[in-house]
This record gives sequence, C-alpha cells and structure tokens, in this order.
Amino acid sequence: MAGKEDVSIVVDDLIAKLPKVAAPTRSWGSQVCIYKVHEKLHAVSSPSVYVPAVVSIGPIHYGDEKLKGTEDVKLYYMSDVLTQRGKKDINTATALLQKCVESIEKLEKEIRECYAEPILLESKEFVEMVVVDGLFIVGLFQNYRVEPVMDDDPIAHNPWKSQNLIWDLLLLENQIPMFVLQSLYKLTASEEEQSLKTIGYLSYGFFKNYISFPRDKIVLHKMKETDLHEGVHYKHLLHHLANTFHPLIDNEDSEVCPSLRRLRHALRVTTKFIIELFLPKPTTVHTSRLYMPSATQLNTAGIKIVKSSTEGSFLDISFKDGVMTIPPVVISGRTEPLLRNLIAAEQFSDQYTIYVTSYALFMDRLIVTAKDVEFLSSRGIITNEFGRFEEIADLFSRLHREVVLGAPFYYLGTFDRVNEYYNDCWNFWKATIKRKYFIDPWVTTDLSFSKQESYNRCPPLPGTVYPPRRKFPPTYRETYDHLEEFFDDFIS
Repeated sequence: MAGKEDVSIVVDDLIAKLPKVAAPTRSWGSQVCIYKVHEKLHAVSSPSVYVPAVVSIGPIHYGDEKLKGTEDVKLYYMSDVLTQRGKKDINTATALLQKCVESIEKLEKEIRECYAEPILLESKEFVEMVVVDGLFIVGLFQNYRVEPVMDDDPIAHNPWKSQNLIWDLLLLENQIPMFVLQSLYKLTASEEEQSLKTIGYLSYGFFKNYISFPRDKIVLHKMKETDLHEGVHYKHLLHHLANTFHPLIDNEDSEVCPSLRRLRHALRVTTKFIIELFLPKPTTVHTSRLYMPSATQLNTAGIKIVKSSTEGSFLDISFKDGVMTIPPVVISGRTEPLLRNLIAAEQFSDQYTIYVTSYALFMDRLIVTAKDVEFLSSRGIITNEFGRFEEIADLFSRLHREVVLGAPFYYLGTFDRVNEYYNDCWNFWKATIKRKYFIDPWVTTDLSFSKQESYNRCPPLPGTVYPPRRKFPPTYRETYDHLEEFFDDFIS
C-alpha cells in the first residue's frame, strides 16, 4: 500500500504534466459559442467539411502545417488596415497596432471563455494570433469592393485560394468571437465609416456575393437598421449568417420603444415556461409525426408544390389548402459544407428552435429518390449546380447523419397539416379523377396507384353516414403561437 510520500510524488508528477496555460482556469457558461466538432460528424464525409482548406482562424486549427501558407496573406491585410491602404505612415500604424494589442489583452479572458476546448497557448502567442486573425478579417471585409485592386493583392489574383478562403471563414471550428471583430473595427475604422456600417453589415455585404440562398432585400435593410441602432450581438460570423436565414418571427413595428420590446420578450419567455410546464414536451412526440411523403408522392395525391413567388429565407416553407410553397435553392458543391456547419452550430446551441436541422430533415423527407429531385427541378425549386440528381438526393440524406434532432422540430406543424391532407380520402379521390381526365406526366409516370391499391386505401361505402371529422388537437408550436398572439394583443 502506497504511503503519503508516494502519493505526494504522484501528485507532483501529474501537476508537472499539466499544460502551462496563462489564463485562469476556465469554466463552462453562457459565453461558450465556438466548438470542436465531434469525430463522428467529421467522419460523415471525406474530406471533412468542418476542416479549413486554406486559412486557420482562431486557436482550434492554429499551427496546422498545411495552412501556414496563408499567414503572409493575413499580414498583408493587417498592414492594409493599419496603414489605410498606404495613407498612414509607419509610426501612426505602429501606434494603432499597439492599441489593438492592448484591447485584445484586456479581452483575453473573455475570448478564451468563448471556446469549449481548453486553449493551450501562452498569453503572448494567443493575443498575437487573435490580433492578426481579427485585423485580417476586418481588412478583407473593408476591401472586397475597393478599386483598383492592388497588383500585389495575394487573394484577388488567385481565384482558387480566394474561393476556399471565403468558405473557410464560415466553418464552426474556424471562428473568433464577433466582439473581437467589433473591437478592432472600432479602433481602425473612421468615425464616418462606423456611423454608416457595422462590422455585421460589412460581413453580410462580403458574403452575399458567394451565398446562393435568396433573401428579401427588405429583411436585409431591417438587419442593417437593427445592427446600427439597437446593438444586436452576434456570437461569431457563422452565427451572424445563420440569423440572416432565420424566419422573421418578429414583425413588430420598428418604432416600438425598446422597453416595450423587452416586455414582449419577457412575456414570450413566460409563455414558453408555462407551455413546457403543463404540456408534453416535443421530444415526447412519436417519431411517426416526423414522417412526410416524398415530393412525387405528394404530387400524386393532388398536393401542389410550387416555388415561392417572392425572395425570402430558404427556411420559409409553408403549406395551406393543398399547396406547399418552397423557396428556390441553388445546390452546389458549397451547399453541404455550409448547411452541415450551420447544423453543427445548432447542435451545440441553446437556441429554442433548430431551424437548419429541421430544414435538413424536411428536405430528406421530401427527397427520397432522383425522381423527387428531378420533379423539384422542373418546378424551379432546385437549381442543380452540383451533379446528377442521385447525388443531390444522397446529399440531403447525409445532412442529418449523427445529428440529434432536439426540440422543437420547426416544421412539425407543417408535417401534421400535410399528412392530414394527404390521408384525406376525399382529396385522394379528387386527385385520382384529375389524373384520369387531365394529363400530368409527373403523376402518370411515377408512383401511380393501381385500382386495387386505390380501393384498399379509400374503399367507397355508398350510403354510409360518417361522423363529423375530428379536428386534430393543436400542435406544440400552434399552442405557443396562440399564447404569444394573446400576450401581444394584451400589451398592444
């Protein structure tokens, strides 16, 4: 049996092996927003869609040998920011750099607490990394439309590197906190520039040239006004991008005073608590409610699937009176990495609704075979820049592998309404008559029912008097919406 001296030696040895981290011991809390993705998610595709191809941002991929070639690019843009494209002398630029370093030193503890993984970097090296990465991104956002392009610009004249670098900035593991960018932007940008544009709005202006998903211009104007006047806080660039995609639940008048907005928010939180206390949680919903027929099956049953007539978020899917409306999307080689990183961010997030995860499951139910992709393409809903229709079907089946579907599923109410309509015998017979007398190539060539199958599904019962059709109880989301509407009316 070991004595006290032996135990003491073991303890000393273990302490000696602990990494020398300059910052105090970190603790889990609300600050954590940047995570290392689980190996199971990395393994879903090869190469992994979570690993940067060209540039490392932040500590997770810092020091990766294959990414070191871009370090000079960072320094180029950092110098550009500090000298304002050569307008300031070296002494002024050096003094400005000193202010940036001092600012990040003050924020070091807060920055470290944003990462779920412990950061094994000494304070000096960590601060240097954050300053370089932050000023690089600020410079990139400021200069993307500046003319003329400098002859020695290391990105503008290298399309392959520029494309990969841009998408590397949207990887969950490749982030620095948004407040770092805000701090550096305030130090380096002129007062006039800051009065017109926030770093959040600059980032959107940069990425909108590369993101294929549609978005309403009115929404973007509202985002700009909100950023400038209400101090909206985004956790990092990926989080900011995700918020531009989220459905616009808040349609309140922009003139409403901030105190009333806070009151409404408090009432919504109270509503959520009451519902969760007295109603079954969405996680108890039977998995059969997460089923929906495919696009070609829905079309066979008489459900119309149409493209949205106006621009909006790709999440703005609706179903009403037998018509499913879906926003158009462009499927390219960048679609899977972007959606998978947005989904990964939701897996770690404490946000109430998992929008993109829900979208992935919705599309996986809607698209089962290449025929479904071809059908949606014929309706203008999918623009194929990816490959064969089979490959797009496989893409959507991969999106939610190794993903936990938390609560609530955003399209649960839509699934309920679609399935209710689809299973209605009267709608089925109307669609059957329409197929018989009006030719629809998508219906007559795919998933058609034989006479016996039709009889088995909805057998005719002449003379039978049916009881009134029972209306389904409201879903969790519908209950929440009704209570929220009540509270809004109460305080308006």
